[in-house]
Amino acid sequence: MSAPPLDSGSLRARAFPPNWPLRIGAALFLVYVAYAAQILDIRWERFVLGLDNGARFLGRMFPPNTAADKMQLLWSGMLESLQIAIIATAAGVLLALPLGLFAARNLMPLPVTVAARGVIALCRTFHPVIVAILFVKAVGFGALAGVMALVVATLGFIAKLIAEAIEEMSMKPIEALRAAGAPFLSVVTMGVVPQVLPRFIGFAAYQLDSNLRNSALVGLVGGGGIGATLFTAFQRFDYDFVLTIIIAIIVTVMAGEVLSAFMRRIYQDEAPSGLVVESPKGRLWRRFTPVERGLRLAFWGLAGLALGWSVQTIEVIPEFLYDAPQQTADLFGRMWPIDWRYFGTTVGTALVETLHTATLGTILAILLATPVALMCARNVAPSPWVNALGRFILVATRSVHTLVWALLFVAVFGPGALAGVMAIAIHSIGFTGKFLSEAIEEAKAGPIEALRAAGASRRAILLKGFWPQVKPAFLAVSLFRWDINVRESAVLGLVGAGGLGVALQASMDNLYWDQVGLVLLVIFAVVVVTEIVTATIRSRVI
Repeated sequence: MSAPPLDSGSLRARAFPPNWPLRIGAALFLVYVAYAAQILDIRWERFVLGLDNGARFLGRMFPPNTAADKMQLLWSGMLESLQIAIIATAAGVLLALPLGLFAARNLMPLPVTVAARGVIALCRTFHPVIVAILFVKAVGFGALAGVMALVVATLGFIAKLIAEAIEEMSMKPIEALRAAGAPFLSVVTMGVVPQVLPRFIGFAAYQLDSNLRNSALVGLVGGGGIGATLFTAFQRFDYDFVLTIIIAIIVTVMAGEVLSAFMRRIYQDEAPSGLVVESPKGRLWRRFTPVERGLRLAFWGLAGLALGWSVQTIEVIPEFLYDAPQQTADLFGRMWPIDWRYFGTTVGTALVETLHTATLGTILAILLATPVALMCARNVAPSPWVNALGRFILVATRSVHTLVWALLFVAVFGPGALAGVMAIAIHSIGFTGKFLSEAIEEAKAGPIEALRAAGASRRAILLKGFWPQVKPAFLAVSLFRWDINVRESAVLGLVGAGGLGVALQASMDNLYWDQVGLVLLVIFAVVVVTEIVTATIRSRVI
């Protein structure tokens, strides 16, 4: 007896049943977006009006101002920012190596690792701008405050990665050295450093690239460098000079990315080609060819010259260091006891605004970064011109820091959370799009080719071939970026883009340091909670 025939509609219904949890989640997501937009006073009319203001604003920025006096200011500011980045990277990296060693659980006892990881967490908690503000209060305006702020940021980032690299290394060389009776310092220099040095150099190269961006940021709050020149240009409405500075920052950051990529290529070669040479003692194998050794020596030579030049030429007033401990103690003394009443009147509302700004900015960034990521992925867009355009968008958006974008959008949309949402979204395109494009390029070709052979449409290939493979990386990148954006949105109010930064700036302007202490405590708590939330979601969902 034959089975009754089935129509194609029932087959399709069983093959692709409706995903009701997903549909309900999407509906709730849209409800949240509408609710958050209402809370932040983001309206379509305001956005359209901002576009009209933006057209006039762009008209005032072109052409870029290249007058001789302006170029002199630009040159001196960029040189100081470069010096700040070089000194902060060198000092932070050197301090991060022992701190990361103390934080490694496979080498150190538990009390030592707990203390070291506490220091790392504290360095990573506060945004470099907030740290720069505190150092400006302690040592005065200038490059020294910027250097110290970036040293703290470098310390938290590099030490965490070094600790993870040490925990992932092979313990066999360590055990062999210990069995031979080697002292602890020999175990570190002969067993640990050779295993983590390639990754350490890569981390340092990335941090130099990051500090080049942040060096333009700390100047906005008095930490020296091109940021001070940029902020002054905004205050004087010299928007054509603002464009000149932004172009210079983008070019410098691009050059830094090329340099860091070159450093990683010549120094992170874990499997060098080597060279076999004939000698009176027979054939010998040398680990590196003369070209490789020459490039490595040139790297260290240039690094030493750059550091020496920066230390000798940067403008630092030593007298400011003499009373820095007393100034710091006095500053924190005035923050205690904390004014808890300020939370109910101002900080609570600013906190809600900060979280909504970070979330909406992340959502908008994902929507904008996804098509750019598809443009950059060579297995989706094979055209080299499309790839080049997409990569330029990624580099240009992340080269300009969030606070700088916030300055621009405040001029376009006016003060408020809308400028903050746009700043976070545009700056996040570079980070989100870069990692999404890499995940798309790493997708297995088998399912893609099978769908193409079956005559599937381009949309079906993206949804059924790429998306199931990219989904874990997509969720991981989205969560990680949201975690970062919460920290970023906490300081955008310093330039008028809403959130906790507004409360922080108002408290500092009025010298209400007990309220400043409350804002800093709230920022610390929010960062810790968001890290716990993202880690929990990542472990259960991804």
